Amino acid sequence: MKRPATSRGRDKHVIALLVVPDAVAFEVAVVQQIFGRRIESIAAITGYRDSPYEVVLCGEKRRQVLPSGADLGELAPLETMLTADTVMVPGVEDPLAPRSAVLLEALRDAHAAGARMVSYCGGAFVLGRAGLLDGRRATTHWLFSAEFRAEFPLARLEAENLYVDDGLIHTSGGLFSATDLALHLLALDLGQAYANDAGRLLVTAPRRPGGQAQFIKSSLRADDQPPLDSLLHWIREHLDEPLTLARLAAYEHVSERSLVRKFRQATGMSVFDWISTERVSRAKLLLETTGHPVAEIAAMAGFGSSETLRRNFEKHAGTTPAAYRATFRADSAGSVGRLARSV
Repeated sequence: MKRPATSRGRDKHVIALLVVPDAVAFEVAVVQQIFGRRIESIAAITGYRDSPYEVVLCGEKRRQVLPSGADLGELAPLETMLTADTVMVPGVEDPLAPRSAVLLEALRDAHAAGARMVSYCGGAFVLGRAGLLDGRRATTHWLFSAEFRAEFPLARLEAENLYVDDGLIHTSGGLFSATDLALHLLALDLGQAYANDAGRLLVTAPRRPGGQAQFIKSSLRADDQPPLDSLLHWIREHLDEPLTLARLAAYEHVSERSLVRKFRQATGMSVFDWISTERVSRAKLLLETTGHPVAEIAAMAGFGSSETLRRNFEKHAGTTPAAYRATFRADSAGSVGRLARSV
């Protein structure tokens, strides 16, 4: 099993988890649970006791009691971010609160040093104040979308998305989408099959795509179009079949023009870009977990031919199907066994 990239000759991928005075304890815990030490009772059964990641909590103060009352113990200094492989900023209770110049400079320096930058929920405001979201796609909690656009006009906000992957910078929306983004990062580092297994141990959905709309209520501050959950589920069940606008519009009982508009509002993507992304994800899972020839996987994922699969796979994954399989091919044993042998 492939391990996440590390730097400076270390055995583990170091995650510097930034703790600010109003950090949301839940999202700190999400990072610690998914990337950090394992729960002993589960580890005793699975044999999966170690993690390929090292999570280091850091902050401007040596100790920080959060508004929830959580005491996180002694924190490492901000300089920890400068040598980290990934820097994560949890959600914050007051996204509009000012942040110190020292903190923002440390974030900029960590990014310049090559760290992958991640924020959850309102933590995107912290990255935005450091200037790291200018010219980039990003998301945050949809309730603060107006404030975000006003404060960071150079960022391309996709408020409807659960999470956004923009190269070395990743952002997520509301509280529970922190788990979605964390599993997405596991998939990037260790393969989709590994992320699926982690989701099963967490007893959560192994994958909700970033383009799935946040659950927005029109009476608060949002678009009044309902998400196309039924249609999206139907498409995933028919990915291997020809999918046309006419067929999808008929399923949804709307015109093709209305479908195109509703689909972009619900997912942040065009109909066929979304379908292509889903088909590539299906192909990834098949490449990792089966021995089917690439031509068969192309048909099973709905691409029709190996060439069409290769073209779309390179566009979305940056590599060929064959190279991806060679890197991420999962052992065919059970899901818990894969996790146990990955360390």
